Amino acid sequence: MTRYPVVSGSFYPSDKNELIKILDGFFRDLGERKEEYINPTGIISPHAGYIFSGKTAAYAYSELYKKGNIKRAIIIGPNHTGIGPNISVYPEGTWVTPLGELEIDDKTNELIEKLGISGDFSAHRFEHSIEVQLPFLQYLYGNIFKIIPIILSDQSLETTKNLAKVLNEIIDDGTVIIASSDLNHYENHNITMKKGELIIEAIKEKNSEKLYEYIYKYNISACGYGCINTLLSMNFLKINILNHTTSAEAFGEYERTVGYLSAILEK
Repeated sequence: MTRYPVVSGSFYPSDKNELIKILDGFFRDLGERKEEYINPTGIISPHAGYIFSGKTAAYAYSELYKKGNIKRAIIIGPNHTGIGPNISVYPEGTWVTPLGELEIDDKTNELIEKLGISGDFSAHRFEHSIEVQLPFLQYLYGNIFKIIPIILSDQSLETTKNLAKVLNEIIDDGTVIIASSDLNHYENHNITMKKGELIIEAIKEKNSEKLYEYIYKYNISACGYGCINTLLSMNFLKINILNHTTSAEAFGEYERTVGYLSAILEK
């Protein structure tokens, strides 16, 4: 099955040349890329419209690019539509963006089997949290890598730790795991930044329990907290916070904002 884009023309341009022009602006100072495959690497990246969060996302993708080539991108996004099962892994076929076509990775079947679930297309049909990550990767690496798209409806501590355990069993060099998440939603800039700092504190400490405690205690409306926790539970040794901001800095509206974070995690 082919999954065609659903937010091109809204979250990012549907015209290939316009999209490349925007990405050119994000990646002006890329530097050199190592030729070897990366060690397994995680990144946290936002998934709003590019005019809001694209610059923040580019921080993580720039750092990834400098570390080397990829052969596989596992993208974990939250479920905004309410469609589909607790964990939805897109089982086969291709995904299309204005920058070309990407194939589903061969390890997808192994992942589905180890999780004890069935493959699912439904949760991905209208979901944007994975789609918006792909043009960044395509711009940097072309279409030679493959993808494993995962949508989480169940972002519980138990589910995300189990997903992390299974991912650790199947990943190898050349693999990047992307946690697609915005942070706090629709409060003023100062509150959103403070709530984002609480999430960053838990991330830096690699403390899953603290992340969930803060999410619930302070009512932090980060949509992909379980995606982030999957990375925290994968035994990455080094965490580098790259950029933390809100939509106010791009849009100028300081009373109703969304928080954005980019980070990179390494073995």
